[in-house]
Amino acid sequence: MKILLIQPPILSYSSQVAPNIGLAFIAAVLEKEGITVEVIDSVADKLSIDQLLVKIRQSKPDIIASGGQTPVSVNSLKIFRRTKKEVDAGILTLAGGPHFTFTAEESLEKCPELDIVVRGEAEYTVLEICQKFQNKEPFDTIKGITFRNKNNEIIKNPDREQIKDLDSLPHPAWHLFPYKKYHWTGINILGTTTSRGCTFKCPHCITWKIHEGRRLRDSKKIVEEMVWVKRKFGVDTFFLQDDSTFSSRAHLESFLDEMEKCGEKMFWYYETREDVLLHYSNLWKRMKKNGLFKIVLGLETPNTELRAFYGKKELRQKEVEQMMHCLEHDLDILVSVYLLIGAPEETRESVLDTIAYGKHLYPRYCSFLMAVPVAPFPGTDLYKEMKEKDLISTYDWSVYGFGQPIINGKVPIEEMHELYKKFWMEVYSRPIAFYTWIRSLFSRNRFRRAIGKNFLIMPFQIMKLSRMRGIEND
Repeated sequence: MKILLIQPPILSYSSQVAPNIGLAFIAAVLEKEGITVEVIDSVADKLSIDQLLVKIRQSKPDIIASGGQTPVSVNSLKIFRRTKKEVDAGILTLAGGPHFTFTAEESLEKCPELDIVVRGEAEYTVLEICQKFQNKEPFDTIKGITFRNKNNEIIKNPDREQIKDLDSLPHPAWHLFPYKKYHWTGINILGTTTSRGCTFKCPHCITWKIHEGRRLRDSKKIVEEMVWVKRKFGVDTFFLQDDSTFSSRAHLESFLDEMEKCGEKMFWYYETREDVLLHYSNLWKRMKKNGLFKIVLGLETPNTELRAFYGKKELRQKEVEQMMHCLEHDLDILVSVYLLIGAPEETRESVLDTIAYGKHLYPRYCSFLMAVPVAPFPGTDLYKEMKEKDLISTYDWSVYGFGQPIINGKVPIEEMHELYKKFWMEVYSRPIAFYTWIRSLFSRNRFRRAIGKNFLIMPFQIMKLSRMRGIEND
């Protein structure tokens, strides 16, 4: 029996191709238990759905599994429909990930070619599905799935318990992936995780809804995995891609201890909250020494009322800017900043203030700055609230998260979209921006040089913003 794990096509840019670490952990668990696994990454291999169907036909799998976040889910359903109709109607189809977890019944009703939705953490649920399928046993006792039974009824089984010991999971099965094609601005990179779950409960975030509480991995195990990847696959750069990376100071310090013991030079970056990183000021130099090359901060907005809507306290602007300046200029750590626009109470004036703040921050305090319209992803508190208030402009999942404003707020959708494009044009189409890009090409920091090269194609990407309304084709 064979299962084929699929990363579906998504709208992406050439600046970064990231691996799906969720699939890598699932593949590792399945292989450990003797299941034959293949992986197709349509993004890394630049495959259309037509080309993907050819590969599915060649693979001859018994089961295919795909999923992803909300905008990716549309292509997963396309794959299931076409596989059943054009390859083999007997192939079992599985969907998983955040979107399908919270739209299980809807997805099964919308797509008759979808057989099972895996809810929540998928490693051992998918393993049990494979074992039951191989033994021709029914699925009615499998926890964590919503499925279509033989009578075409949609059945929701009880939730599966979370994995208590994350360190019990095997190393990600990168040998099944086109790992040399994953990169950040041309630098080969792979991912790992330090935890699951999040102690913060932001209304627009799905992480704390998928994972109850927060579970930490042992720092020794994290570093052992990174060293294993470097020695086996020749990749020394990592994205620590969980949403609550090092929100515990003790966890960060133990990680740095292990990095200093391991005898390997490795590089890493992660996303965090500015209010958390501020408390680690005496660790910044040590973090840099042990391989931190970039930090990503979600500042959301300088507007206090809107920050409260996003679940954050007032921005300590002076302290945060001093921190960013120290990281960027004193320690030569790249700082990336993410801002949000498009909340229901957002006004044209508050968006213009965010644009002005973006221009203030870049390039003086950060190496990269992005603003995106906030999206009410299914399963989040934001989605529930916006749906109850009838403020969601579309349920076309393909446009969620790709620059398309979704919320019907005080600013009309079309005007918000124009303001979104205005942000990119005003922040990056300035002489100081071009000067910064050119200057970075001569930096001693290879990561800064890499982002400088990437910025040279930025004007061409900005020109495409008018078409950023979702995935119009494969």
